[in-house]
Amino acid sequence: MKNKLILALCAAVLAAASFSSFLPTSDDLSLYDNVIRLHVIANSDSDADQELKLRVRDRMLELTGSALDGAETKAEAEEVMRALLPELEAAAADVISEDGCGYGVKASLTVEEYPRKSYGTVTLPSGKYTSLRVIIGSGEGHNWWCVLFPQMCTRPASSPAKQEEEFTDAGFTPSQYKIITDSENVRYVVKFRIIEIIKSIFDK
Repeated sequence: MKNKLILALCAAVLAAASFSSFLPTSDDLSLYDNVIRLHVIANSDSDADQELKLRVRDRMLELTGSALDGAETKAEAEEVMRALLPELEAAAADVISEDGCGYGVKASLTVEEYPRKSYGTVTLPSGKYTSLRVIIGSGEGHNWWCVLFPQMCTRPASSPAKQEEEFTDAGFTPSQYKIITDSENVRYVVKFRIIEIIKSIFDK
């Protein structure tokens, strides 16, 4: 009887240890803190307004790509973006004016709710992220989004090894990087989903 009890206790300890490996750590939950997203919202869904949105996007990427080259952390990148806001808004207004439209435009650095989104081999969980938000006109059209930091939409696609280096240099831990890239590993798939659930509860 005693041996059976010991075996049961050992099995329970092993099961608990195994389950704990599927749980995200506090560091894993902070992966949102290392990202700046780009969100460009069109005036409407007309073909002309959607094309204008893409031209504004291209101008935003052109300006932010060179500006962020020296940023090594999200905090540094955010500081650069805040200083650049007047220039970004003026550049977007120029694009709109060149198109012959009378729309206003507003660029701001804010926190926004994003759905789950994949960018090549990287999938970011749904939740709230720091965001460069550019609203054209009434902002009632479909939007376009990408990742400004780490620089995923202003640089050519990197090799897997180079991409991992870029993300770890930007402040991601190895575990955080695995969570957003390793969709074949059940452990990280479970962690990814738990992170989304936790963030959805605490971000309300």
